[in-house]
Amino acid sequence: MFLKKKRFNTLSDIKKHIILTPLAFVLIIATLSIVVVTLVLDYKKSNQIELLIQKDKYKKRNILKSYISDVKYNSSASFDDIEDKLNRSVFEINGHIKALQSNNHEVKFDDIKNALNSLEIQREIDFVVFNSNSFEILKGADLISYLQTLTNSKMKTDYFKKQMLRNIIYMGDENLIYWLDNQKRDIRLSYFQKIESKNWIIGAFSKIDDMQALTRKTIENSIVSKSKAYENTYLWFYDYENGYTYNYYNKAHKIDEENLLEEDRVNFTKYIKKDFEQLEDEIYNFRKYQFLVTVKSFEIYKQIKQINKQYHTKLAVSITVIILIALFMVFLSVAFAKFVNTLFNRYNKRLETKNSLYKKWKERYELAIIASNDGLWDINLDTKEIFFSNRWLEMFGYKRGRVENFDEWLELIHVDDRPKVNYRFNEHLIGRTEHFLCEYRLRTFDNNYKWVFVRGKAFNTSTKKSNRMLMMSMDIDQSKKLTNELQNVELLVEMGKIVIFKWNNDDNLSVDYVSKSINSYGYETQEFNYSINYIDVIHEDDIKPLKQRIKKAIEKDDYFFTIIYRVKDKKGNTKWVFNRTILLKDHFGKVTHLYGYINDITKMKMTEEELKQKIEDEVEKNVEKDRLLAHQSKLASMGEVLGSIAHQWRQPLNNINLLVHFIRDNYGNFTKDELNDSIKSAKVQIDYMSQTIDDFRNFYKPTKDKEIFDIKKSIEACIKIVKGQLEKANATIELIGDDVKIHGYQSEFQQVVVNILNNASEAAIIKLEQEKFNPIIQVRVTKIENNVKVTLKNNCGEVEQEILERMFEPYFTTKFEDQGTGIGLYMAKTIIEKNMNGKIEVTNIDKGVKFRIILPI
Repeated sequence: MFLKKKRFNTLSDIKKHIILTPLAFVLIIATLSIVVVTLVLDYKKSNQIELLIQKDKYKKRNILKSYISDVKYNSSASFDDIEDKLNRSVFEINGHIKALQSNNHEVKFDDIKNALNSLEIQREIDFVVFNSNSFEILKGADLISYLQTLTNSKMKTDYFKKQMLRNIIYMGDENLIYWLDNQKRDIRLSYFQKIESKNWIIGAFSKIDDMQALTRKTIENSIVSKSKAYENTYLWFYDYENGYTYNYYNKAHKIDEENLLEEDRVNFTKYIKKDFEQLEDEIYNFRKYQFLVTVKSFEIYKQIKQINKQYHTKLAVSITVIILIALFMVFLSVAFAKFVNTLFNRYNKRLETKNSLYKKWKERYELAIIASNDGLWDINLDTKEIFFSNRWLEMFGYKRGRVENFDEWLELIHVDDRPKVNYRFNEHLIGRTEHFLCEYRLRTFDNNYKWVFVRGKAFNTSTKKSNRMLMMSMDIDQSKKLTNELQNVELLVEMGKIVIFKWNNDDNLSVDYVSKSINSYGYETQEFNYSINYIDVIHEDDIKPLKQRIKKAIEKDDYFFTIIYRVKDKKGNTKWVFNRTILLKDHFGKVTHLYGYINDITKMKMTEEELKQKIEDEVEKNVEKDRLLAHQSKLASMGEVLGSIAHQWRQPLNNINLLVHFIRDNYGNFTKDELNDSIKSAKVQIDYMSQTIDDFRNFYKPTKDKEIFDIKKSIEACIKIVKGQLEKANATIELIGDDVKIHGYQSEFQQVVVNILNNASEAAIIKLEQEKFNPIIQVRVTKIENNVKVTLKNNCGEVEQEILERMFEPYFTTKFEDQGTGIGLYMAKTIIEKNMNGKIEVTNIDKGVKFRIILPI
């Protein structure tokens, strides 16, 4: 275990401490004094302000509490008058009934009806009269229905109405009842009395009394006069349901809530959301009415401002005194430092002569000091055992016990470096070198290699033979890689093809550094320090793309970016360059510089243009080859065509032959009409043969330009061409679908259809040799949006998957060499997909094959 050695203080260090320590002490004391004074004054200020706020709060809470009590009292007082009015009204009706009964008169409801209506109008009340036995409502049925709605019950039956009247009898006899509409926050009062002699229940109801309106009216009538009773203090009212305030900032009128200060609006929001009424922070929330009443004071703001002013004055005076005292102490410290400096200079001269004595000791301990900073390891040369320090193990990622002897260590060295290490190790052991010095690569635990620089020395004990060796490993992996990189960069720059640069990340891309290889563009490095920015060198059309690329790299937080653009040399010539740039950031993550290189690729660009031209030439040659293949395909199908012509001519020729022999054998016996009939029959056969020739001639007529043609008519012409082949195969063909016209090459399209139909007829002939069936070929034309789909399917046998996959390859055929060339379907694919911008594909179906052609209209 190695202990860290304490740092030795020289006389120069001690002198610095004596000079600087008092200055540092003064600075620290002055700083602490300012902090303490600031905290103390701030604490006193906060206490004063807090005490002032508490007093103000207490005063305003008392004012508000007293005012709220007055409001509630005044609002409730109006109900006493209503209660008295209802009692008197019921008693008067009762008295009226008794007066009628005193005259031995049988009182009926009609006898009191006028009295009821008169009192309703006079006192603005409503009467309800019903029989307590039968529950018949004599007056006020609408009012009873209204009372039913207050129960929030969905039951509207007579039974529920009777239950409600029973409750009134039970609760309301000579009692005041409050009927509340919670949704509208309305209240109605009622007073009922039972007339025993008639079994009547008579009740008087007040009109709807809005407690919210009463409370609002009470507040608005009293808030201004109440505010005038207090100096520098006022009350104001906020109706947040209707969105207005009253007496805001003691102005004695209404204003919309839009004119509230943002501070008041935010402060009131937290109270509006609460579900209860209470007095809190000088604000009272009438939650059920959606009112806020608050009290404000002007005086407190003036007092707080005065306290802050006093605080800043005291703080400025205190800091000034502390600074003056600190400056005085600094002056004393400097004077003392000069005196001490004189003493140390004299003493230092005496010590300089003794320094040479310690040089040899320094050299002896130099290796040990270096070893203590890096990976230390000790080799027992007798047993080959190695002890590694913890630092060495951490450096390469191994655990203790993984490498224990010299051979295991040697195996970790890169195979290319192992001979060099062995040679220098042996050279040192035999005494040819004073120290073992070597750079090599050592395999780490994660199977990578790391460059290390090793210094060591062999030691011996009693004998002359070395038996121990102390080694020190220094990690130089990063510096080695960096050195290699720098060497590569230097080589590139020396060749004059690469220019190293460092831009500032600004609009003009001002240059911090540019390599001398910029001379290859005609510029001098000094020009970029004074008169030229990098943006001045870039081609005008490429400035915007370069800036956009830099912006994109910064936004995506890329480490680097590459781009190709044009620059102008000093003569104004344009050159193409390849640019690779890394983004340099400061400690805050902001991209401050762009560091990279540009490489002249003008010749490469020119070669690229030449290559493009060659490719275009080769494409033209391939097009010409395709044309030759198309011609070859037509020639290859001529045999089949001639066979079809021969098949279609064979029957007409036989007919003509029979007619000629018939005329010869019956010459002299013919009537004129019979002769004309024979000649007419021969002419019909000859016209049919001529039409066949026209059909084939039109089919093979070359077309170089696109034309508009009808798909179905074109397919019908193809069917005529292969009619002979179809008859030979005994095949039935169906053409169905839509009438669609397209713009394309009609002749080439017909060549594709004829090729597919011929293949189908040949497949039918082969299948008929193996089994009996009815060959059917179906052709369907379908319009799909802006395309037309032509489907040709048959039942002439499926195709093996391997053949199906290679069917459109050139020169691929399943026929014998004398029967086919293998270019028919290849040319079909070329015509459809290249010439007509369509698509052709083939798949197996049940007992046959289906071709699908899709062409743009």
